[in-house]
Amino acid sequence: MMTATTLSDDELRQAAKKRVARLIKVSSDDLSLDAVFGEDIKASFVSDFKLNELDILLEDIHDVADKQTEKELNSGTAVIRTVGDYCEHMVRCYRTKPKEVARILSE
Repeated sequence: MMTATTLSDDELRQAAKKRVARLIKVSSDDLSLDAVFGEDIKASFVSDFKLNELDILLEDIHDVADKQTEKELNSGTAVIRTVGDYCEHMVRCYRTKPKEVARILSE
């Protein structure tokens, strides 16, 4: 399990990329940071009562966001379209919510 006090930016990026890879069931090595959610990475069909992979990632994004980041996401100032964007978002949010980021990335 990750501890919030020991993660470097590179470790966070790797853990975030691995989280995406686990959810979409591909090898982290095969996952490009440039892969676009909804285009290169498509959600599998899931019923209305269960979250799909992209729903889970969207929840991750909002769960770790502080108030300022949430405002930026809601206004469109901050946009997360790629795996790399997701990784950088986790690095940024780690500065204000390290325990929450570490918890999500270790799921």
